[in-house]
Amino acid sequence: MKPWSDFYDLVMPELPGCPLVMADNALRQSAISFCEQALAWRWDHPGIPVVAGTATYPFTPPAGAAVHGIVHAALDGRKITSNTGESDIGVASWRDQSGTPAYILGGPAAATLVPNPDAAGILAMTVALKPSSSSAGIDDTQFNEYRDTIIHGALARLMLSPKKPYTHAQLATYHQQQFSIGTAAAGLRVARSYTRAPLRTTIMTRI
Repeated sequence: MKPWSDFYDLVMPELPGCPLVMADNALRQSAISFCEQALAWRWDHPGIPVVAGTATYPFTPPAGAAVHGIVHAALDGRKITSNTGESDIGVASWRDQSGTPAYILGGPAAATLVPNPDAAGILAMTVALKPSSSSAGIDDTQFNEYRDTIIHGALARLMLSPKKPYTHAQLATYHQQQFSIGTAAAGLRVARSYTRAPLRTTIMTRI
């Protein structure tokens, strides 16, 4: 993982007098926003043993990361529809039933199968990650590929700070535009390049 200080060489010269803690916070918030919008940080979650009668299972993301959403899911190799809209009629009508799960709902900390599973299995997921609210940095790959975009987002935030040596509304608008352009391009790139190959399921011995 790359610490926020690895961004400083292109950030701090633009922000005379800015405390490092404020720069870290702006970089973290920019990276979170980028990952939420572009869904570029994707990760194969370790296989989860599903127990009959239990619908909700906590995520176990890497240190410093949080799960933003479920991109793909499969139960014993059978694809399940990812659906975060809990008001969806199809999901709501099955919520209190048991059977073979057809939907998976992603919350901030856990995934919920709908309907409630009536048999054991192994759940495999590909999830979209983002830095956690206390993260000290970001994944190396995201840093290498999207460093400039994240920097634009951080500069946009900080340059809107009132009455600072680095306050500059016009430059903030420019950096925000560059952040939006970079984020949209990253999202499109990921959507086009992501292969829908079968999810890798960790082989586990059931007791």
